[in-house]
Amino acid sequence: MPGITDSHIHPSLDPRNVKQTNVQFEQNVGAEYGEHIKNVTAMVNTSSTHTYGNVMSVIRKWLLDKFPPDTFKSVVMGTAIASRQLRHRPHQLQKHEMPTMVLVPRIVFGQDENRFAGRTLMNERMTNTHALWGFGNLIQLAHDRKRDLWVHGRYNRAVMYVDVVMSFTTLTEQMNWMSYIFNMHPIGHPQFIKAPLELYLPKDFCHMLGNLAGIPPYREDDQTVGDFLSYMNSFWCNPVTYKMKGSSGGDAFFMYYVTDIDTVVDPPQAHDPVKDGQSKRNFNISFTIRCDFNTVSYLTINSPQIRNPIQIRNVDEDTIIPIFTDNIDLSNFELPIGWSVYEYPIFKLDIGEDSIGFRELLNTSLNVMIDHHLLNGVPIERFLLIQFRENGKIINEPFHIDWKNRRLILANPDHQRTYRLLITTSHEYVNALIAEIYDLE
Repeated sequence: MPGITDSHIHPSLDPRNVKQTNVQFEQNVGAEYGEHIKNVTAMVNTSSTHTYGNVMSVIRKWLLDKFPPDTFKSVVMGTAIASRQLRHRPHQLQKHEMPTMVLVPRIVFGQDENRFAGRTLMNERMTNTHALWGFGNLIQLAHDRKRDLWVHGRYNRAVMYVDVVMSFTTLTEQMNWMSYIFNMHPIGHPQFIKAPLELYLPKDFCHMLGNLAGIPPYREDDQTVGDFLSYMNSFWCNPVTYKMKGSSGGDAFFMYYVTDIDTVVDPPQAHDPVKDGQSKRNFNISFTIRCDFNTVSYLTINSPQIRNPIQIRNVDEDTIIPIFTDNIDLSNFELPIGWSVYEYPIFKLDIGEDSIGFRELLNTSLNVMIDHHLLNGVPIERFLLIQFRENGKIINEPFHIDWKNRRLILANPDHQRTYRLLITTSHEYVNALIAEIYDLE
């Protein structure tokens, strides 16, 4: 008696994979490529702009940490793809105060460059079959069992080169820093940077996911995102974070994850200075950092509600967005009994800005609580705290909060910095007072 064969393991034995010719059966050639399976998946390509910009900020901080504090007066992040040999004209470097560091990304797509798992099924798309059961290149990112929603991401191994130019004013500085680099840092040897990254979730992807779940990203009455964030963090395998909206707009949802960036620093080169009459200037040092890291190239949504294949658009900017991701480890937060982490958003301020609104982060209960405490003159800190985090620690950033207008105002804003907030709430206090306000038992 023939045994039972799993058609997922042997797709050519699935009854749908054969076609009848009189009494004989012959194999359907296209079946082994998954052409008989109806695609009822919504798919969206992720933003490589945000991914590489995120990694650029990690490399920038990692590189600056290898030098004494305040070594460089100016640090410039390029937002264009450089040629194989990065060249900056003298007048471009003169615009910035010396010493100067310039970083420009050079991104290589495809399967070459000796990248990890290159030319394998895990990293390269070879067929139109998507192995949702876990043996292919799709990684399960979220599963809502109550609503029958699945989110998967396609594994991708990315390679990026960062061309670095450091410019000094004298030959003495150039010689001393060349010696410092060769003696204080491994050159030509792999190093791993354990880096937290945030994968940009396209707006239309979030809208589709919210509509399928019945929880839209933005509430119709007040455009807040608190309910959607709480829902997303209830069933995703990784934390879902939020970038707050500035004066120029630009709020966004992200998936936080940790990866190892495999880096190799090429031998630095000292360049001849630029002659300006009898004087010389721009004593430059240049080198390249190779970065090899894991990311997600596209996202899929599976649901019984999806009847036809859907391609979700991804509207993105033209330039690389340098957003630095701080470390988030919820197990290391020391919170009082009855308190919990509500959200850990990020934001950047444009030039001329000194404040950011956070009304959209709060759910209905917290907004009701804040209004109730303002009306009765009760300190809001009894149930809600907003703090700044950097490098995994709470920092004392001078700021004050306009609770009535839900705005956070900074005393000394840094427009080059990505701020991370930690918002914590006393859920026991909130639940008890909400029940009292609405006369609930």
